[in-house]
Amino acid sequence: MLAAVNNDGTLEENNDVLLEQLAQKGDFIEAHPTYDKTFWVLSNQNPLRYLCQKFVTPANGDRIFGIPPSQIAQPFFQLIIILAVIGGIIVASIATPLYRREYYKEFGFIRGTWFDIADVTFAGVLIVEFLVKIIADGFIFTPNAYLLSIWNIIDFVILVALLINMVTTIVVIGGVSRVTRSLKAFRALRLITFFPWMRETFHSVLIAGANRIFDAALLALLYMVPYAIWGLNIFSGLMFSCNDSNSSGKDDCINEYIVTPIEGSDLGFLAPRVWDKPSPSTTFSFDNFASSLLILFEIVSLEGWIDVMGVAMGITGKDQQPQSNASELNAIFFLAYNLLGAVVILTLFIRYGNIILS
Repeated sequence: MLAAVNNDGTLEENNDVLLEQLAQKGDFIEAHPTYDKTFWVLSNQNPLRYLCQKFVTPANGDRIFGIPPSQIAQPFFQLIIILAVIGGIIVASIATPLYRREYYKEFGFIRGTWFDIADVTFAGVLIVEFLVKIIADGFIFTPNAYLLSIWNIIDFVILVALLINMVTTIVVIGGVSRVTRSLKAFRALRLITFFPWMRETFHSVLIAGANRIFDAALLALLYMVPYAIWGLNIFSGLMFSCNDSNSSGKDDCINEYIVTPIEGSDLGFLAPRVWDKPSPSTTFSFDNFASSLLILFEIVSLEGWIDVMGVAMGITGKDQQPQSNASELNAIFFLAYNLLGAVVILTLFIRYGNIILS
């Protein structure tokens, strides 16, 4: 009974505080009319601003002297934006770099390809949305300005990336570089701002939980550093090998040798012998701290660590050709690293992930 009374009292106090804040904001706007004018020109009585306010929701609370968004126009306008974003994603998935290269080979470097027209069209819809929002509530200095919402900031960054890609595509056929063409991938992030549950998850993980992610990443890095130093001291300079398996070591890895693609066949070709770092799946080494830390960072995800362990187990000595399972005890280093890593790092991120989402 008392709890219900306390809850009702708290709600009434919160409502009173909210109403008082709105009243203070209203008094301030009345005293400073230009504060609530878009670009210091368009007031809430302006027909264009009045029309735009029907299509979009305000970024920072309710409009005090404006009008609320229309229950018909706003969902319809939102649907158009969603369809434009999804259409852009579909075009990007179809018109891959390989597809574009083959298209230009067949039809030549021409302007006005269907995928460029589609990109410009969908980007144009997002530009219209941006203009409607800043006309309705302002860009930065008004009470419900566009940039007062973190989701609008994300939308603005995505829009800038799309504009860079669109302009470079129009100016130069095929785009300026891979960097500018890759900016269109940002359009998929635009879907985050449409759905409340996606916004809540994004905010909890990447915004509110950023400090915990940083703590977890720092602790994971501190776990890798001792192993990187140990690996540097244990395996430095010992993982080189010759591409000719018949070579005995570095001194014998010279000149050329015959490569037979099919074992037992008389067919073959000459290739130079090379004494280099191992690369069973990726090129790696423990010859300096940076490369040692890099390969440990890669194998902590349990991808390719068997290849690295196999190379370490084949060590026979400095400048000597490795042999299979010549140093089996070296496997202990990688087993201990991965076992403890799975317990420490994965548990760490799962724990912080549960804390963030809760």
